[in-house]
Amino acid sequence: MTAILKKQDFEYDELVKKVSAIVAKISGNVLEEKQALMVQTRVKKRMSELGIVTPRDYIGHLEKNLTSESQVLVSLLTTHHTFFFREFAHFEFLKDNLGDIVARVKGRGEKKIKIWSAACSRGQEVYSLCMFLNFYLPKIDPTMTYEILGSDIDHESVAIGKNGVYHKREIKTVPMNYLADNWARGTGDISDFVKAKKSLTDKTRWKTLNLLTFQNDLRTEKFDVIFCRNVFIYFRPEQIKQIVGQFMKHLEKGGFLFSGISESLGGLGMEIKNVGPSIYVDKIAEAPKPASATTSPVASVGTPVPAPMVKKLPVMPTKFRVLCVDDSSSVLTLLKKIFSMDTQFEVIDVAKNGVEANEMMQKYRGQIDLMTLDIHMPDMDGVTYLEKYYNSSHPPVVMISSASREDSSAAMRALRAGASDFIEKPALNNLMERGEEIKTKLKVAYMDKAFVKEHISTVDKQFEHNLVIGDAASKMRVMVSTISDQKKVVHFFKEIRGTQPPTVMFFEGQDNLLLALKDDLSLKIPFKVEVLDSLSAELEPGKVYLADFSKMFEEVKRKYSTRSTSIVVYGKCSKHAGDKIIHWSNAHLLIEDINYKCELSDVATDIVPATSFAYMSCEFLSKK
Repeated sequence: MTAILKKQDFEYDELVKKVSAIVAKISGNVLEEKQALMVQTRVKKRMSELGIVTPRDYIGHLEKNLTSESQVLVSLLTTHHTFFFREFAHFEFLKDNLGDIVARVKGRGEKKIKIWSAACSRGQEVYSLCMFLNFYLPKIDPTMTYEILGSDIDHESVAIGKNGVYHKREIKTVPMNYLADNWARGTGDISDFVKAKKSLTDKTRWKTLNLLTFQNDLRTEKFDVIFCRNVFIYFRPEQIKQIVGQFMKHLEKGGFLFSGISESLGGLGMEIKNVGPSIYVDKIAEAPKPASATTSPVASVGTPVPAPMVKKLPVMPTKFRVLCVDDSSSVLTLLKKIFSMDTQFEVIDVAKNGVEANEMMQKYRGQIDLMTLDIHMPDMDGVTYLEKYYNSSHPPVVMISSASREDSSAAMRALRAGASDFIEKPALNNLMERGEEIKTKLKVAYMDKAFVKEHISTVDKQFEHNLVIGDAASKMRVMVSTISDQKKVVHFFKEIRGTQPPTVMFFEGQDNLLLALKDDLSLKIPFKVEVLDSLSAELEPGKVYLADFSKMFEEVKRKYSTRSTSIVVYGKCSKHAGDKIIHWSNAHLLIEDINYKCELSDVATDIVPATSFAYMSCEFLSKK
């Protein structure tokens, strides 16, 4: 058996080497030893699709179908990881220089900016540029237009880009101002997807191009801007020099080449000049003085012509001062960390609810540039704050909330009350990963505060809905709390609306107080409350049952754990209770953010302030 396994390992090693060599020869992407496992995993998936079991048999298939199968391998093994408005610093540079680009194009007697998005993967970069230019170009010169060429070596990726269809979660990272009226929601089986409208697609064209041989296809075509980002890491230095050298031949004078932020092209001895973060111009063809300057361009017959007049966009401040408003101390700590890692941001202060936020606004009058705002907070929630205090002189506000962006009563209400954008708060363990989205949306909110009155995009309105728990009788809610949590519990039940599933509240070691708790809660919440001491009858929707944890939890779990269940845990539960809760399989588990790590911390769906429990529990139970 050991000998057979060793033989298979050897055959896979040979297969990986052969496949890597083919991909490198076609695309120039050098797959090194550290990527061997990735190559083997993806090729195994391909073998499974073909019904091929052994590496030797796949090599035979590859040799018989070299041309077609090589293209499949290129598609499998070239990177497709990208997202809308990746590396936003490049878009900031483009905005700051858009007036000069327009002036140079007009100085040539043209009215179309030409951009090439090389190695564009599945088109997110192309549509990011389209949305960006649709927003800013008319503000600089409404007579100008643009065209973007999107290309990639992978034919399938190009086809996806040309089709312009993406899952709705992908466009949630796009600043809402740029979404505007550019996207439409799908229908039927693709109702969770969006499609680019003609306002975007009419400005694009698409080609399958190899970066090592593109000059054969583009011939003498030239561009004002070339984006080729996060792909040079797969090429050898001599190949990078070759590609960049060809790029420069296809750039207009003064044109910009953008590479990935982490891909410095310095030190390779090329005739290029760095003018921004991984942004380059051709040293040999130095940029002429922009036509927006005092000197006028000269017509072909030698007659001076007036300099084209273009508007300038507002300049960004060197530092954004941010007020962060959230009742979670953990979220506030993470936001401080996100902003402290970027010299463009400074957290001027924090607040834990709308009341404190208003006090901070008075304290720092005129010193706050931006605000992040949660929705579910005690004393005054984020929506109430906006409806009471937001006006034209208020700093732009970006919501960072556990609420779903489509929810009419929370997110959309906040946006209608004046918020510029909305970020669905991720779990605490990956909030840092959303740092770039948070900073990008704050920057855009500030940049565009003078331009936009209505922030809600057309496609957001198409996805808007109210939370409704369908078939509540087939679902379940479990709450674990103590006597000291009752103020929070009352708040929970006052927040929820509509038909609710049966709700069982478990208490540890307080069996003798359940009747008194029942009488007290019955006066404070709009639901019928009963004490549960047996399961002789079915639990009913719309009712709240109080039960002793040690007596009833296992019995309730046995009978109802197959239901779609939301479990919320207030404060600290005992180790005994935690061990039991963990075994309620497939439950949606929320635990309170009290800066305390317990048995449930690593398995919880999310760790949030108790003020978010009602929304997040209902949001989960509203799903089919």
